Formats: sequence, structure tokens, C-alpha cells
Amino acid sequence: EVGEGDTLGSISLNYNVPEEAIKSYNGMVSNTVYESLTLIIPLCERAATPGPTPTPTPPPPYPAPNLLLPADGGVFSLSDNQVTLQWSSVGLINTNEAYRITIMDLTEGTGRKLVDYVEDTKFIVPGSFRASEDSPHIYRWTISTVRQVDVDENGSPIWEDAGSLSEARVFTWTGQAAVESTPTP
Repeated sequence: EVGEGDTLGSISLNYNVPEEAIKSYNGMVSNTVYESLTLIIPLCERAATPGPTPTPTPPPPYPAPNLLLPADGGVFSLSDNQVTLQWSSVGLINTNEAYRITIMDLTEGTGRKLVDYVEDTKFIVPGSFRASEDSPHIYRWTISTVRQVDVDENGSPIWEDAGSLSEARVFTWTGQAAVESTPTP
């Protein structure tokens, strides 16, 4: 029933039903309504109300990768030009995901750290990370699964953890041999 001060527009807004639908269901030819007029409100014509914006649900976290090679405590000599790290897959990773490799040189006073991202389950430690002096260095390495969530102002990926961190393993790698200089005559 139309109340005092009601208009077709206010009734339409109140019920979220288009004015034309109210007019059509009630056989009206104008927008004029009067107090105590009984109207049929066609709720089936109600405009959809927007619901909450769905929040994307991240996939469940991945398990920790199982480290395969080298064995914990592995030793690489001066003749080993490269060290290959290998681990088991955590399953099929998405296109915006990768494995984060973290390698730290634990030898006293160095504090060197290498972090890289790959989609494969192996990583060749670059020769440039090998110690420059002719002495063994101890390296600790871990693997985790990460997900790219954005890019920074330079276009570099911003990563967040997408799974558990692997156990830590260590290996020893002897540095570059010192080059002996030959005296010139």
C-alpha cells in the first residue's frame, strides 16, 4: 500500500524493482501514485544485488622438497668444476611458481649467499660462487617452493613462500687453485 510521501521512484528504490515493471504489473500508464493505493510489487523483476567480491583462495601449501644429491656432507675437490644440486618434485607446480634455491658459504668470515629460482628439480651451482682461495669451503643449501605474487618497479618478480622449507644439507667445495707466477728472465 502506498504511504504518505511515496512516489513510484521511491517505491522502486525501496524494493529494488524497476519502475517500468511496477507500472506493467499494475496496468499503470503514468508514474502517478496516491496514498492508500495498493500496488503489486513484482519481486521476480528485482535487480540483482552485487554480492561480496570473491577473494581468490591460494592453493594449499606444498610439502618440503626431498633433497637427493649431493648427500649431506658431500665433498667436492679442486677437480670438480661444478656441483649439481637435485631434489624430488613436490608435484606439478603452477606457471607462477618456482623452486627457490638458497646456498650459503658458511666458511668463517665469508657470509656469501646465493638465491636463485628455477622450475626444474636440479640446479648447477655457478663456478663464480666457488671460493677464490685454494681452501675448502662449507656450503649449506635449502630448497623451498615459492609463488610469484607481483613484480617490483624494475619488473623483477616478488615471491612468497608456497610450501615448507626443505631440510638443510651441507657440502664442501675446494676453491680455485692459486696460480703460481713464473719469474720473468
